[in-house]
Amino acid sequence: MKKIFLLICCVPTLLQAQSRLSMRDCVEMLTKNNLVYKEGNLQAESAEAQLRQTRSQILPQISIGFNNSINIGRSIDQYTNEYIDQVYNYSSVGAGFQMPVFQGGKLQNQIRQNTLLKESAVENRTAVFNRQVVLLMQGYVNVLATKAIYEAAGQQVESSQIQVDRVEKQVSAGVVGNNILFEIKAQLANDKYAQVTALNNYRTARLALFQRINIPANDTLDLEPLTPVENVRGQVTAAGLYEFAKTTFPEAKSADLYRKSFGYQVKAIKADNFPSLTLGGDFGAFFASTNKKLDYFGQMNATRNGSMYVRLNIPIMGRWVTRPRVEFAKVQERLAQNLEETTGQILRQAIEQAVLDMNTTTDKFSAAQGQTESLAANFSVVESKLNAGTANVFEYSLAKANLAKAEANAIQARYEYLMQQRLLQYYQQGNWDGVF
Repeated sequence: MKKIFLLICCVPTLLQAQSRLSMRDCVEMLTKNNLVYKEGNLQAESAEAQLRQTRSQILPQISIGFNNSINIGRSIDQYTNEYIDQVYNYSSVGAGFQMPVFQGGKLQNQIRQNTLLKESAVENRTAVFNRQVVLLMQGYVNVLATKAIYEAAGQQVESSQIQVDRVEKQVSAGVVGNNILFEIKAQLANDKYAQVTALNNYRTARLALFQRINIPANDTLDLEPLTPVENVRGQVTAAGLYEFAKTTFPEAKSADLYRKSFGYQVKAIKADNFPSLTLGGDFGAFFASTNKKLDYFGQMNATRNGSMYVRLNIPIMGRWVTRPRVEFAKVQERLAQNLEETTGQILRQAIEQAVLDMNTTTDKFSAAQGQTESLAANFSVVESKLNAGTANVFEYSLAKANLAKAEANAIQARYEYLMQQRLLQYYQQGNWDGVF
């Protein structure tokens, strides 16, 4: 307990000392703090407990009991079976056991059903983790992208500020009029507004990420940058990835195991139509204070008795009771089949979208890079002309706005490309090894 208390006390200090968070750090925090993932863990633990409970029904039920009473007034003497009217003490001890011998395979099928449900819950826990990691990765990339856009907006402000300073000197020298200065300052104001908007987007993205991993927002923490993934296989098809995913991904396995469990539930219900056989036994002894001839242990020895029995139960009209239960279980099985098909459909659509997005972002990233290079060169020319007095402020503002938009598009395309690379690698592997 002391170690746990010290660890809890040290967590805030460790977060303060750590200035950068990696994607792996965020995933580790998610497994510890994310409540959705914790719910998946609890569901898996619940299924495991249910399986242990079902298995325990096979074991013999052994009991030991002790009773002591004081009888007042008219009663029956337990030792002589005669009516008496006096106060006397009575005590008894007993033990017994009962064990199912045959129940038509009911318990065995219930154990098989709960085993599949436990395995399904374990797979679902992994599927919940994977979904949360995908959302976490999207949030992580969004933070990096909004930060890069904010930094680019800051560079635009610095560029406009340089122009304002230059034109102010020209106005003081009488070279240009105040109207030029006002137009340049308007451009600076627009850039500052864009910078404030970018900063707000960055802060919002950071807050969403911290909420995802369920830790307090900390402006001192920075995120490690992402690098392009090198081992993503090219020329992948959605159909090929889906054929791999529907047999290996946890959500597909979980749905398949869940559907199969209802087959054993039907068998367990039908087992109630068969005769059942139970083996049991009991032992007991008692003491009555009305017997003055024997002491306590003498009476216990004299009254000891026991029995063994075999109980056979034959249902006569059991099918009338089990038939509706079987029909209901079969409906549940069809619902599970539909859930399995829905899960497969969602998985297939997600893979198809990931492959399409990967191809799209690759083209967008390449086009955005070319656009940025061209507009940067154009802005450099316009800026030189403005400094030389051969270009007006409108041309400068238009070139600057186009460059700012192109830079934002390039940044967004780059991080979308990095995100889709990792998502596609996950679908190719079926796990997160080497993805972050």
